[in-house]
Amino acid sequence: MSFSSMYIGATGVVAHNASMQVVANNLANVSTTGYKRADAQFGTLMSQQLGTSGVQYQSGSHGMSQMGKGVAVSEIRTIFKDGPLASTNTATDLAISGQGFFGTRNVSDSPAGASHYTRAGAFRFNNDSFLVDANDYRLQGYAINRGTGEVATTISDIHLPYEDVNVDGQITRLVRSEPLATSSVEMVTNLDHSAADLFADTDNPMFSMLQAYSANQSNASTPFGATLPEYSSGITVYDENGDDHEMTVYFDPISTNTLSNAVPGYTYWEYLVAMPPESDGSSAYGTSGAGLAGVGVLTFNDQGHLVGQAAYSLDSALSSNAAGTNLDSWVPSTFNEDGLPEISYTFGSNGGTVGASKTISYDFGINSDSATWLSGAGSPATIGTDVKALAQMDDMNRDARVSTSYDSPSATMYHIQDGYSWGYLRNVSVNDEGILTGYFSNNKSEALYQVAVYRFNSPWGLDRAGQTNFTASPDSGAAIDGVAKDKGRGTILDSSLEESNVDMAQEFANMILTQRGFQANTKVISTSDSLLNTLISIKR
Repeated sequence: MSFSSMYIGATGVVAHNASMQVVANNLANVSTTGYKRADAQFGTLMSQQLGTSGVQYQSGSHGMSQMGKGVAVSEIRTIFKDGPLASTNTATDLAISGQGFFGTRNVSDSPAGASHYTRAGAFRFNNDSFLVDANDYRLQGYAINRGTGEVATTISDIHLPYEDVNVDGQITRLVRSEPLATSSVEMVTNLDHSAADLFADTDNPMFSMLQAYSANQSNASTPFGATLPEYSSGITVYDENGDDHEMTVYFDPISTNTLSNAVPGYTYWEYLVAMPPESDGSSAYGTSGAGLAGVGVLTFNDQGHLVGQAAYSLDSALSSNAAGTNLDSWVPSTFNEDGLPEISYTFGSNGGTVGASKTISYDFGINSDSATWLSGAGSPATIGTDVKALAQMDDMNRDARVSTSYDSPSATMYHIQDGYSWGYLRNVSVNDEGILTGYFSNNKSEALYQVAVYRFNSPWGLDRAGQTNFTASPDSGAAIDGVAKDKGRGTILDSSLEESNVDMAQEFANMILTQRGFQANTKVISTSDSLLNTLISIKR
């Protein structure tokens, strides 16, 4: 007589005890960031064919002549269903909505590449500027070239490019944004239609400000001495070292009584572009022409709309800019690729030169589509009073944002330039594609890294490695690196953490079911024991 029922009950007790451990571990990690619940899967043990144990049974078909031998836990399956998301105030707290994993590297046991994979995205920059988790494992990603924006094809640790800078005698670790020299200026103004000409020159009325200019004026707020132009507007520009310089554009109306071939109802304004004389790094430093950069004439029609611009810059063939106030030192300006006139200027500081000569385009609201002047444009020295002799843009085009000359006070409505000084990292953000962007004190932003996101052919084969980490195994296959929003890896959310996907109601239901199964199997054991005792008592 076989009493294998006691053994079968014992297998049930062992299996349900293991299941209870799984439930207990799930409940213990109900608040663990990125935890994935486990589920115990049961499987029957090998069945026994009737009649093979020495006991005679009535013969029957093979499938109907087998007796079960109990149960065992066949696998502990990880459930990778997304957990709920919790918002945080930290930009480097990351969550994945989808099937991907973050990759981290344990520096002590992995020379390169990810060694662990996780859904827990609580990352911080450590003292060495690596983006790490609570274990000091380094998050993996693709470096982005700060100059070209090109994303690297190889994975590396996400590491801020810091510098140790001496600040007030203390070494401070900073991430800096490189300066950019100004290459374009846009300035939109309204120039008062009723303003009076303050610089009278009957021979060269369209360049009277230029001839009045002198950088050697003493005790004067402008290089024009006591006579001030009708309007001026300044904007800060930057040299290649990130040092700032104030570029000023002076405007003054031209009396049409001094002009020939002026269009009735039109108004004409001369303008002059200048830098502070002390910032002139050319040979003109220390002369009356120091700081001069560009001159020209703006033409407005009878409705106050800008319809023409003549622009002149210093002749680059001259060996010295000292003669900048001479009209024959100027030639029609070159154009940039957008058809905007340009000036060339060498920045300096008190006679010292800062880099090579820089080209800066300036935009009052019109440009030349063909980037050319009409034929016949010559030096200001040949113009005199003739408006028709001014350089005229070929294929002129008006912008939506353009300077005007209305009967209202002169004012600058808009100005902008594209240069900036050194900047220091203030904060970062990560977008849904995993692009880590740095924001700097010079109001610039730069893409620094793209967070790597990994997937597996069989994530259920991953091995748990503690601290909500997983490692690859032969069952999971090797990690396949990539980026968010690619091949089902999901999207990344910053300032968010994925919470545990444990459902307490479900776990309590599983616990009750497991408890009942455990109790039932202990009852099988006690009942089998009672039967055995009955048999023994009969023998006595």
